[in-house]
Amino acid sequence: MMTNLFPFRLLFRPGAAFEDLAAGRVGWAWPAALWALGTLSSAALLAWAPRDFLAATAAGLPPPDGGFASYALQGLAGGLLFSVFSCALLAGFSRLLAGGRLMLRVPLPAGAAALYALAFLALRAAPAFKPAGWLLLLAVIFLAALGAYLQRAVYPALLKVFLALSVFALASDLLGLLALAAGSPDAYKVVEYAVSAASLLWLVRAVAAVTGLSAARSAAAAVPALLGAAAFAFSLLTLGLLSPEVFQLLLMM
Repeated sequence: MMTNLFPFRLLFRPGAAFEDLAAGRVGWAWPAALWALGTLSSAALLAWAPRDFLAATAAGLPPPDGGFASYALQGLAGGLLFSVFSCALLAGFSRLLAGGRLMLRVPLPAGAAALYALAFLALRAAPAFKPAGWLLLLAVIFLAALGAYLQRAVYPALLKVFLALSVFALASDLLGLLALAAGSPDAYKVVEYAVSAASLLWLVRAVAAVTGLSAARSAAAAVPALLGAAAFAFSLLTLGLLSPEVFQLLLMM
């Protein structure tokens, strides 16, 4: 039956889907397919929706120049990179939060992500210190890789979760088409906010299932990991490793 397919269970019976992911009963095919479909649907919507409509939904910023093929290639490459990095952060943060008093450990991942972002904001104002930025970037990559290595027993499952939750991007794009047909940028923004909130909730539940952490500890790991990945993208932009156009595209997708 259709309802037994993994995407339907992920959306409507997430507990069972997360148990299967945690136990290794779900391979890479479904997560990879959902991630690719979610990326391609976002690329299609950005390529074919009127630019003035998209600008009204993104604080006046239309998508960068390009078409479906360009958006798809950049979205697939960039999305995979940041999925791998986000999950490495998530793995490391989940290990950090696995024990000890929660109120004492919660500020550590969030503080680390905030300090990293602030460092590169300062670097944009003082480009003479760019060598320090390179050292900080390499240090963060090393620490993220270390976190993934130390959590190598659960890292593949976390990455599968992250890829599979692209089903929400697909759902958002399908609902966004209805808002586009109705000519309502406000409805489009409501859809994006609602789906993003649901995706975050599903991510927290999945992290709890995969790592065995409580919901509170899972949230304390997941939210800073997402913020840290955004800060990482900003650092690549600041150091010239990511163009402003690609950075903007990845944020919109």
